[in-house]
Formats: sequence, C-alpha cells, structure tokens
Amino acid sequence: MRIKSCFLLIFGLIFFAKCAKKNIEIEVTKISKEIHETSALEIINGNFLTLNDSGDAPLFYIFDKNGKILSKNLISGAQNRDWESLASDENFIYIGDIGNNNGNRKDLKIYIADLEFNLIDSIDFKYNNQSKFKKKKKNKYDAEALVSFNDSLIIFSKNRKKLTTELYFLPKKPGQYSIKPRDSYDVNALITGGDYNSKLDLIALVGYSYSIKNQFLFVMKNFSNFSNNPSKIKKYDIPITNAQIEAVKIINEKEFWMTSENEGGGYPKLIKVKTK
Repeated sequence: MRIKSCFLLIFGLIFFAKCAKKNIEIEVTKISKEIHETSALEIINGNFLTLNDSGDAPLFYIFDKNGKILSKNLISGAQNRDWESLASDENFIYIGDIGNNNGNRKDLKIYIADLEFNLIDSIDFKYNNQSKFKKKKKNKYDAEALVSFNDSLIIFSKNRKKLTTELYFLPKKPGQYSIKPRDSYDVNALITGGDYNSKLDLIALVGYSYSIKNQFLFVMKNFSNFSNNPSKIKKYDIPITNAQIEAVKIINEKEFWMTSENEGGGYPKLIKVKTK
C-alpha cells in the first residue's frame, strides 16, 4: 500500500538565519513486519537490502518496491550485537555493528562481506578519547551512520550529548584501529543513517529530534571539497508521523529512498522523498 502526499514545509537551516518555503513529496509503502527494526539500506540488483538492528540474527533481508521480502541471507560467522548501517562499493558490503546506545561497548566493529554475502573479515575500532565505559544515555560514542567514501569508510556519530555528528574516517582494511573525529557538524539532531553518491559527490544524512516527532534530511553537495560551513548544509523537515527514519539511499540530487522502523504506526515503511 502506497500513500502519496505533498506538504508545504518551512525549509530552515536551523543555525543559519536563513529560511525559505519548499515543497517536499513523500510516498510511503508498507514493508514486511519481519523487518520491523530496519536500520540500513542498500540496493542490490534493483532490490533493497536491509537488516534489523540489535536482537535479530545476523541476517540480510532483500525486499522489493512493494515491501515484499524476496530472500533472507545469513551472514555466517558474524554476530548482530547492534547492527545499524550498511555501506558498499564495487567489491564489498560493509556492515556497521556500531550501535552504542549507552556508550559502554568495547567490541565495536564493521564486518566486511562480499557481494555474495560471505563474511570476509572485520574492522575493529575504539574511540581514541574514550577512557570511561560506564552506561550513560546521553553519551557521544553512539553511531548509526556509515558511508563508503573513496578508499575510506566514514562513521557519522549520533552524539546524544551535544546533538552534533562527528566524522570518523577508517580505512577499508581489516585491522584494529583507534579513531579520532576529523570534523563535527552542528546538526541539532540524532543522526541515524547516511549515504554517499560518488558520481554526484553528494552526502545525505537522516535523523530525528529527541522526541522523535521531527524527522530530518540533510544534504551536502560537493562533499569532496566540503568544509564545515553550515550554510552549505541543507536541512529538510520530513512530513511523516509514527516513524523513526533509520536509513537513506540517494537516487539523485532531489530524490531519496528511506526506511523507517515500526514506531507506533503498525508497520515499518519504505519512503520515497522528493525535494524541490
């Protein structure tokens, strides 16, 4: 079932003293309740690839544009502690076991799988400036967004303390790493997903406010030459209720696929967003 709607929104770059009216269209498709905690999104052979976050088996789910599951694929040898994201390149799929709600994990990693969903290896990491691992809800060591960027992977943090997102770069090579933030964006949101399109040199991030009442899309053009200039970050309100958007996939500069967990709406969602 698809629901198409068009809303007139206030498009505001919240810290940037600039505000203009924009139109945004969304199409919503129900997807199988079996993937009620969909937390990542990739496209494989014209279909969608997703996963459930913590608590599920180490499974990939492939589903079509109608929300029907086509196959389930076990990633043998992997463990789903808190899978939150997917990224890919021409050779591999990267699984971000990077969820860290309480800031106390010591086993953060990114699994590397081939395009046939065979586990190859892993990238293990820790945050260089973290010395305490006591449970703390408002911490700065949670993350849910992972993107493939040239020869690197970038983690965008979900900083529950400052509502910023820090950028951590990792090589795409197995090993153990201690990572430091290379940059920080003042997004005033909890970032839950991201994607990079190399042909467009475009970054898209999604996130929400603490109340989960407001869902956001962030777009950054010319990312290879991007400096931390807030006026270059476009922030859109996504007009949807009973949702917690967790993943985004770029279609083009104006269109994006997203998925949302089942957040009080009775079903998880595939969402197509078009900005104008």
